[in-house]
Formats: sequence, structure tokens, C-alpha cells
Amino acid sequence: DVVKARCEDKMTTSQVKGAVKSAVKNDDRRKMVMVFGLEKSANEVVREKVNDMLKISCSMVQPIVSDCHRVGGVKTGSVRPVKVKFHSSEAATSVLRNGKNLRGTRLIRVFISPDRTREEREERKELVVQLREKITTDPHQYHFISNGKVCSRKRTPSPRMQPSSSQPPNTSESSNLQTTP
Repeated sequence: DVVKARCEDKMTTSQVKGAVKSAVKNDDRRKMVMVFGLEKSANEVVREKVNDMLKISCSMVQPIVSDCHRVGGVKTGSVRPVKVKFHSSEAATSVLRNGKNLRGTRLIRVFISPDRTREEREERKELVVQLREKITTDPHQYHFISNGKVCSRKRTPSPRMQPSSSQPPNTSESSNLQTTP
């Protein structure tokens, strides 16, 4: 009986192959980002546009792009997103962290996000709906998405607006953080 029970818990060869394929896909996906809003020009070379964007966002160390191409169907009046693949997941993470550097530049309408699966995109879409509801019902708090949850905290004046003092501002946000289940 013990032997039968242990044999039933074993995975079949096809289950192991499926798990390995899934792990490889997730590893590849971690090396990719999606760039939205990168305008298309007449004789564009996507790699050059991506490298120009990376020079602005990642000014210190520019990650090496292994592949990039536009995705989706061609629609008049809309700009197709660009899928960018890097040599490592660390490079993709760096690009995501530095995406905020595009604000205040000529690429102000360009947004960088992780490459997500269809299921992850659906979950994210639902979270964005919840986030928008929170913003309209409680506009006096700062709302954001973190770790698959809609979070809220008290609004604090930006550091540029605060009078300078001898003490550094309190960076601990844990006392002001609330999460929504």
C-alpha cells in the first residue's frame, strides 16, 4: 500500500516536460519588457528607436538588447507596442526601474512594463479597475498597485515642497500603508 501511494504521487513524463517548458517560458519572459507609445516613423528601425529610448532612461549603463520587434496587428491611428528582449533578467529589471526617467523628456508618452502572460494581463486589468474606483472614492489618499493588491497610504507633500530641515524625511511608509484584500 505504501508503494502504491508513493507511485501515485509521481509525475508523469509529460507533466515533467510541461513543468520544464513553463519554467523556461517564465525565465524568458523575465528577460523581456513591453514598450508602449513608441511612435512609428516611415522608415523606422525598431532597434535604433529602442536604443535611443534606453540611452535616455538608463543613462549610466545601457543594457544590451538581444531582440526587439513590434507586436499586434496593424491598426490605423494606433501605435503597436514593442517587445524588447535582453540578455538577462537583471537588464530587464533595470530598464523597468529606470522607466521613470522618461518623464519630462520627449518620450513622455512612452511607458515600459513587464512582459505578462494573458492571465497576468487580465489580473492586472481587474486591479486597475479597483485602483480607479479607490481613486474616485477616496481622492485624499495615494493609491497604487503592489504585489497583486491595491494599496493606499496618506498623501505626503513632495520633498521639493517641504521646507528644508536638519532631519531627513521619514522614509518608513509601513505606518501609512494599507492594503485592500
